[in-house]
Amino acid sequence: MSPLTNILAALAASIAVPSPADDGLLATDAAFWQAFNRCDAVAMGKLVAADIEFYHDKTGLTQGREALVNSLVKGPCGTPGLRVRRELVADSVAVDTVPGYGAIVTGVHRFYAKQGEAAEFLDGDARFAIVWHKAGTRWEMRRVLSYAHHPAR
Repeated sequence: MSPLTNILAALAASIAVPSPADDGLLATDAAFWQAFNRCDAVAMGKLVAADIEFYHDKTGLTQGREALVNSLVKGPCGTPGLRVRRELVADSVAVDTVPGYGAIVTGVHRFYAKQGEAAEFLDGDARFAIVWHKAGTRWEMRRVLSYAHHPAR
């Protein structure tokens, strides 16, 4: 390596890149899923981009804030007598920075269901990847992949 390459490598290593997780990203992600668990359409809508794209291996593509929120309210929240709750598998989460844009959060989530007065049960789990965009001082969900859904084992 040339002396200039060594200097540039040392400089790059010394520049601290703030982690999105330290900048409220994981709290914002948690706030979205808490709103999902409460079926709070207003709170969910405030955390997603107007042009969101949600790719789901069972239900297909949903585009746009209004369409996404409506699909969640009419789907998981709209079935009479059924409550669905999403829970993050904490040790599965990874956050990767997208320089100049935001971050990608990946991991596994579990879904629990409760029908009527019956006890809640583990219904299944899936993998996810969420692209979050840093818009000024706030994070907004832009692209979501929810895939590899399978029944509880």
